[in-house]
Amino acid sequence: MIMTTTQSNFCRLTGMPEEIYQTILFECGCEFAENYCKYLPEEARENHIRVMLSLSQYWNWWKTQWNIRTQEAFGLTGIKENEPQLCPFEIEALKEAFYDTHCENSYRNIYPNNLVMKVLRQKIYGSRNNTLKSNSIKGMERNRTRKSSVSVEL
Repeated sequence: MIMTTTQSNFCRLTGMPEEIYQTILFECGCEFAENYCKYLPEEARENHIRVMLSLSQYWNWWKTQWNIRTQEAFGLTGIKENEPQLCPFEIEALKEAFYDTHCENSYRNIYPNNLVMKVLRQKIYGSRNNTLKSNSIKGMERNRTRKSSVSVEL
């Protein structure tokens, strides 16, 4: 995966090799997928995880979430990304903020976006036509359209 400016600056300022950073990002992305699917029935869980981890949309979404948390680490410490270098205590503070903002608990209330879920459903369930609507829903939409198309002159 290509590193963002924020991620590159974090590695530069803390001395963390980009390979280590990318490995942590990848391992936590795998762990998130496993935790996200943990309540699925056992027979479906492994397939959902495998498919989710194979989606480029999932990894793009995950990388965005990861980058947001790296930005939060900078914000928590008040360290600017464009600093030329840091003092040892600033490096430790930034690393600590990084681990705090990237720990498993920080991902407890996030969910993959609609694009990820749409592609996941398509890969798992195939291309079923889910666009069929019942007549009552079609009628309600038709009525809403009619009502909203009325213009009023003042």
